[in-house]
Amino acid sequence: MPTDPRSRLLGAALAVLDEEGVEGLTLRAIARRADVSHGAPLKHFPHRAALLSAVATAGFRELNASAEAAVRDCADDASARARLRAGARGYVHYALGQPAMFTLMFRHDLLDPRDRELSRVSLSAFDELLVLVRAAQTDGWHPAADPRALTGALWSGLHGLVQLWLWGSLALATGAASVDAALDALFTSFDLKGR
Repeated sequence: MPTDPRSRLLGAALAVLDEEGVEGLTLRAIARRADVSHGAPLKHFPHRAALLSAVATAGFRELNASAEAAVRDCADDASARARLRAGARGYVHYALGQPAMFTLMFRHDLLDPRDRELSRVSLSAFDELLVLVRAAQTDGWHPAADPRALTGALWSGLHGLVQLWLWGSLALATGAASVDAALDALFTSFDLKGR
């Protein structure tokens, strides 16, 4: 375990999140896991929301890295639409692989709205998707649409797909055998297939 108190508390929070989910992220549980006094977290973070924001910031960095890695794995001659689909798959696969973290990242009621680093990193996730959308638009995909609105619609679709898949509702309602099948249907609805 790291010796730096902040890092130690963050590591403990990540472990609690993995084992107990968002509901388990109390200051007492984090302190217990870090093997420090119950008051120790507040010596290094001004309040619980600040600590949870630091955890969520780490999650957004991982999410961005997952989407970027998926795009990098595309063939050199991949179309802009193929790269957008790859980034979307990276987003979805990260979210499904880290469901507790993904939940925390969007629980604004638990996070510090003034945390600048969290704001910067979370907005960069949208901006990375926006870059892929604009490239696809340049390549002929919905070229007349407002890029931010189009990105927001796609992001909403991806986020909704993740939530419904995690709850089991999407597979139950649609009979989709895999999340990739559900993603293919989403891409078809956005006219993102092919090329």
